[in-house]
Amino acid sequence: MVAAYNEAPRIGEVLSVLVSYPEFSEIIVVDDGSSDGTAQAVASFPVRLISLPHNKGKGAAMDKGVEAASAEIIFFCDADVKGLSHEVIRDTISPVREGESAMVIAMRNRKIYFLSFVLAIIPLLGGERAIRRELWEKVPARYKHRFMIEAALNFYARYYHGGFSYKVFRGLSQTVKEKKYGFWKGFEERVKMFYEVIHSQILLELQDAPPTIQSGRIALAATLSGVAGALFGIALLAASRVGAFVFVEQVFASELQKDPDAPFVHFLLYVAGGASKDLLVGAGIVIIAANLLVVALGAKNIRHLFHRTLAKRLR
Repeated sequence: MVAAYNEAPRIGEVLSVLVSYPEFSEIIVVDDGSSDGTAQAVASFPVRLISLPHNKGKGAAMDKGVEAASAEIIFFCDADVKGLSHEVIRDTISPVREGESAMVIAMRNRKIYFLSFVLAIIPLLGGERAIRRELWEKVPARYKHRFMIEAALNFYARYYHGGFSYKVFRGLSQTVKEKKYGFWKGFEERVKMFYEVIHSQILLELQDAPPTIQSGRIALAATLSGVAGALFGIALLAASRVGAFVFVEQVFASELQKDPDAPFVHFLLYVAGGASKDLLVGAGIVIIAANLLVVALGAKNIRHLFHRTLAKRLR
């Protein structure tokens, strides 16, 4: 399935490869409101053309294509990809067809993608991907909007379909936006794309993560806050040994040297002047005990969630 918007000069090269691949049951091209003759370029190929009256964005165009398709495994392809080959198509589809993965992404030939540790912290974005229809149907409609769809597919494959895989193909590339639209227009489109991806990733993590993941995050936050609280209690005990006033002076010595009139430090000194040793010891012990309990409960919840997740994956 190819979603295309103003790709008349480039889509022919892509379709030549797709129509010659013998295992496709059908090829669908969704013309997303193009104004440059993309539909005419597509008409010379034996494919099914769906023309949208107005530009709706990548996600909506892909959704129209999936809606029209009958296959259970769908191969998406950008209209401006370069270096597409039967090998790329086969190696992308095969793991999905064999049940090894719900989605496989064919990554473009960028050197950074060969650094495996980098892939743990950057989103995997690629127009060439094979997925099972059930994964597409799992993604809520609100994410089938422009470039939000790529982050959403990754997220739902990861959390609800056992994960996804990828392969970097040497020679696979695309025409950059700055070249297609001119530098400033292309740069604007690139910024919009990154914003949509980051925005969708934040929404996904906050609203769509499985309950166990959200519970784990809450437990982790509680554990970290408990550690911070316990450290504060220890600080109060340390202050009781030397005196609260002296303790504050020592801790904020550099700040007082830079600014002898620092308002916040002087406020702390004022409070410390009225704090007795017994008060500091008592408060420190209570705070440490309470926060160690929070840490223990948080750690217990994290351990429980970890074992549940591990057991689920081993089934």
